[in-house]
Formats: sequence, structure tokens, C-alpha cells
Amino acid sequence: MTIADLASLILAVVTAISLLYIARQVSVSQKQAKGQFILALDEQFAQSREITARFASEPQFRPEGREWTKVWALMSIFERVSIMVEDKILDLEIVERLWGFVLVRLIENDAVYQRLHATGAEWQDLVSLCHAIAKGPRRKSSHHRDKAFVDRLLTLEKDSRRMENPFEF
Repeated sequence: MTIADLASLILAVVTAISLLYIARQVSVSQKQAKGQFILALDEQFAQSREITARFASEPQFRPEGREWTKVWALMSIFERVSIMVEDKILDLEIVERLWGFVLVRLIENDAVYQRLHATGAEWQDLVSLCHAIAKGPRRKSSHHRDKAFVDRLLTLEKDSRRMENPFEF
């Protein structure tokens, strides 16, 4: 073996080690970015905690007037989450684990459900996300909330337009 061969071998080993190190760093960076992204989404959901708490604690709650803008803000977050799931930026399983209960409470609300039933075309990404989540573990669940969620979703359509102005109350 010549010195040139030995130098080439050492260069190949060093290059391989460098590539492994870079791959590991990229992986770590991706995980950190995903974590920061999830925390940023949590901040968005935090802005809607007041209305989410009303859905959770007041089963007969019916949004009125300006409360609807808070509901729309929450629904809009889920619209964006749906697009991120579709684009494979977020995993549906993570969305389900972290924010699925909020989505269930939202759809459980009769006023919100009726509005979505009449205006699904305006909220097609939200309806798509609901359908995707309903196809997962909630479909197999025996819990009454999960069954009610799935049953309601079967009636929601992404192209329903039964109201002249869906943003008027």
C-alpha cells in the first residue's frame, strides 16, 4: 500500500465520519425545530383557551355575538393545522394526541356543529381534519364522546352552503 492509498483511505474514513456527524446534527436540528413549532402552535391555542374552557365546562353553551369571533379563531387554527397535516409538516397522530380533545369539544357544541353543517364549504379544511381524526382511534373507541364525534362527522360535508352569509349572526 502506497502513501497515496493510505491517504485516500484516511480521507474516506474521515469523510464517512463527517457525513454521519452531519446527518445526526440535521436530525437533531429537525427535532428541535419540530418542538419549537409545536410550542408555537400551543401559543396559538392558548389564545383560544377561554372559549375552549367554555365548551368543556358548559355543555349547553351557545356562542353569541363577539364570542363567535373567538370560536372562528379556534376553528381557523385547526384549518391551518389541517393544511400542515396534509402537507406532512405535522403528523395526524400528534395533532390527535395534543389537540384532539379540543376538536371533539368544539364539534360537540350544538351551535358550532349546526354552523359547520350549514357552512362546511367555508371550513373545508377543518371538516377534512375532523374526518381524518375520526378515521383513527376514535372510530374504534367505545367512549360515548368518541362515538358522538364520529357520528356527527358523518353528516358534515366540505361543500355545504346552506347560508347566504355564513359569518352573519
